[in-house]
Amino acid sequence: MKKTLKITMPEGKWMVDVFSKANDSGEFDLVHPNTSAEISFNEGEMYGFRYSVSGKQGTKFTIELDDIVLVEGEIDKSETAKGSGVI
Repeated sequence: MKKTLKITMPEGKWMVDVFSKANDSGEFDLVHPNTSAEISFNEGEMYGFRYSVSGKQGTKFTIELDDIVLVEGEIDKSETAKGSGVI
């Protein structure tokens, strides 16, 4: 099944990676300046994601998979935000 990975961020740079135990290409799936990418998933398999964004303090960002919000955040004074999670 295919889903759309999307980031909404008015300015800055980003990298987002989606992976599973059995399938990690080692390449990021969504890299600035692209704001969306189509990702293939195998039904019944667990997936994770990791992200790194940078920009000016106070910049808000949202990472979504189709209509599901994976992350909503705001960049702090370090001017970076990183994280991971399970899809």
